[in-house]
Amino acid sequence: MTKAISVEMIVLMIKLAKCGLLVLGALLGSPLLAETGTFSSEARLDAIEKVTEAVARWQLANQPKPTRLHDYLPTDWTMGVMYTGYVAHAHTMGSEEWYEYLRDVAKKCQYKLGEREAFGDDHVVGQLYLSLYLRDEMPKYLQPSYEVLEHFVERPHDESLDWTSKVHLREWAWCDSLYMSPPTLAMMYAATGEKRFLDTMDELWWKTTDYLYNKDEKLYARDQRYLTRKEKNGELVFWARGNGWVFGGLCNLLKYMPADYPSRAKYEQLFQDMAGRLKEIQQEDGTWHAALLDPETYSAPESSGTGFYVYGMLWGINNGLLEREVYLPVAMKGWNRLVHNVHENGKLGFVQAIGKDPQQVSADETDVYGTASFLLAGHELHKMVTMEGAKKSELSVVNPGKLNRLNEVIELDWNHVAKSLPGLTIENAAVRDGVTGMFLPTHAWDEDKDGKIDHLLVQVSLRPKEKRKLEVMALAEGKKVAQFPSRLQARFVPERKDDFAWENDRMAFRAYGPALAAENATGGLDVWTKKVRYPVVDKWYAKGPEFYHEDHGEGMDAYKVGQSLGLGGTGYLDKEGKLSFSPEYAKWEVMDLGPLRLRFKLSYRPIEVGAAQVAEERVISMDAGSYFFDVHSSFQTTGDAEGVRPVTGIHFHSKENNEHEPLFEYEQQVFQTSHAVGGWEMLGKPEDQSGHIGLALVFPEGGLFRREFDFKEDLEDFVAKGEPQRGTKEVFKRDGHTLFAVAEDLSKPVSWQAGAAWDQCDIPHYRDFQDEILRQAHETIFKPIKVLY
Repeated sequence: MTKAISVEMIVLMIKLAKCGLLVLGALLGSPLLAETGTFSSEARLDAIEKVTEAVARWQLANQPKPTRLHDYLPTDWTMGVMYTGYVAHAHTMGSEEWYEYLRDVAKKCQYKLGEREAFGDDHVVGQLYLSLYLRDEMPKYLQPSYEVLEHFVERPHDESLDWTSKVHLREWAWCDSLYMSPPTLAMMYAATGEKRFLDTMDELWWKTTDYLYNKDEKLYARDQRYLTRKEKNGELVFWARGNGWVFGGLCNLLKYMPADYPSRAKYEQLFQDMAGRLKEIQQEDGTWHAALLDPETYSAPESSGTGFYVYGMLWGINNGLLEREVYLPVAMKGWNRLVHNVHENGKLGFVQAIGKDPQQVSADETDVYGTASFLLAGHELHKMVTMEGAKKSELSVVNPGKLNRLNEVIELDWNHVAKSLPGLTIENAAVRDGVTGMFLPTHAWDEDKDGKIDHLLVQVSLRPKEKRKLEVMALAEGKKVAQFPSRLQARFVPERKDDFAWENDRMAFRAYGPALAAENATGGLDVWTKKVRYPVVDKWYAKGPEFYHEDHGEGMDAYKVGQSLGLGGTGYLDKEGKLSFSPEYAKWEVMDLGPLRLRFKLSYRPIEVGAAQVAEERVISMDAGSYFFDVHSSFQTTGDAEGVRPVTGIHFHSKENNEHEPLFEYEQQVFQTSHAVGGWEMLGKPEDQSGHIGLALVFPEGGLFRREFDFKEDLEDFVAKGEPQRGTKEVFKRDGHTLFAVAEDLSKPVSWQAGAAWDQCDIPHYRDFQDEILRQAHETIFKPIKVLY
């Protein structure tokens, strides 16, 4: 039975039939297009989520197959563009599932760009890897693209853009390339803080623009061959999707260009000029037809160009570059038609096939780049609706250091931001990045546990010396930012002898509890190395020690604590210099467990140290995105505690793990800086191929003196050179540990930070630990990001 069909659809079918594009009789009995009510184009969060999820799922289930003209390799430009849409959609939905799909794709691609180093199309897949890196900071996502793009920015770009001698393989000689390569270079700058990537992008963008941009029409010719070519109606050929690549590319690169970059205003003006021209030539059906200036010859409501224009206009409104009153009706008219182009099963129709100029298109034609433009548009509309009716205020954050700061948790004073935003609550608080335009992860934190919020934690990323704005919002009633699931865990583990385990998206750790008292356990802290950024503690414990002592692709427990302090455990030296370890903990309390910070308290039973009984209360906290956790310990004593000093340290293993003595000197090293002590060592034996772990302690209060260490046959025999400087504290070797005396007595609380990283996940090479991980920790502690209200 033929289903009812809307008047608007019938009119559209008649127009298409007249153009010879569709057979009207066939369409009347065909469910090709979504009927009224299948998907709504209303600006409602549920409606946007429904249609974008349907389009994304259909495309996922219907990946294109290689054809005679195109192979659709995973690293190809078509697929790379599709991934940009899926990244946006993952944020629309707050979906870790979509990110896992993207991680799997990246892994299958081996994180490589296309084969041609200077070809812009082969760069676009790098936007997937860089999106993952900017979130997860895993070197394997970054390194292959970095090596190629480093060569790209260093090579000469001095050829003419005339379409000869396959110049497009070496220069951005066609407008499509402005979506493919420039945002990738801008993202590489964001990932590394190396300005050369952004500067090269800037130089080449304007080289291409000066050649292909028509200042009168405010549109781009596809390439040199189209500078003077004309349509049937005598107008110049300006291809819809070609200009969509430019318009969308502008949005994507501006997300990663600092607000004070010298030529940013020039990009913004170009974007505004193009938007104004596109507004003028939008068609009555809400779309932009394949030929922008000859819509009668190409009368179908083409989706891919339209999708990029709707995306760009919504992005421009959301980021203050376009006037809402002027451009929102244009964008919504386009969105309405795009949704109407979605089939009942989620397939997006009217997507022009791969090409270089305007072509006819039918309702049944689709391709992955059309899906990408639709998901990008839906993402910006979803963001706009979320912000509708919100109260807003601005503040600035500044990176005072010379290092790139990614995914760092900062504290906004709740009382201060609440004064400027009446009605701000835990439920409606949101923060948006003033450059990327993205909502940032947040966490309302009651530091003193008095039932009142003290800080709004926000996870930010800043380039060296960068200042950027944040927009703090009190969202309207019923609105909420889609948050990704928390990647933090902290819990008592009764199923494994009363362990207490905690983890963030970088590492996992555990302390030993009462059930191990009979086994003479210590208060040493254990390290679990991870190869993934999602939580593993529950999964590994469920499978048991036989599972997590081996690497099954996610990491393992390979660091041995034994009778030691492990990493950052607490011990005591009595007046005679005898070292005692804190025991296993007796009680636990989870104090905070949010998406950005965890905090818990462990209470330790008293132990005998010299003539005293010493009990410890230890509070540990850890932020998302950090390799280090904070330790704050206080002590209660009875008896004579004079001369008893609290110590912390790192247990480094010698021949116990490293039985190949010729390798020993190269496989283990201890270092010391002005505020930290640490080192690295091999996990297991060389044949185990378990890699190396870097371990460090950082001491915010009181400096260390520098010492150089010489190695003999094993770590037990190293000797220290140099004398301590006045007012510093002592670092020394005892019982397999590198120890640090954190105080002269037990009268006051003490604190330090302990952290670890693994060269099979977190650093390219174990010898990079000191420069890569410890330097970042040093900047975080001693050069904190400043908040300017």
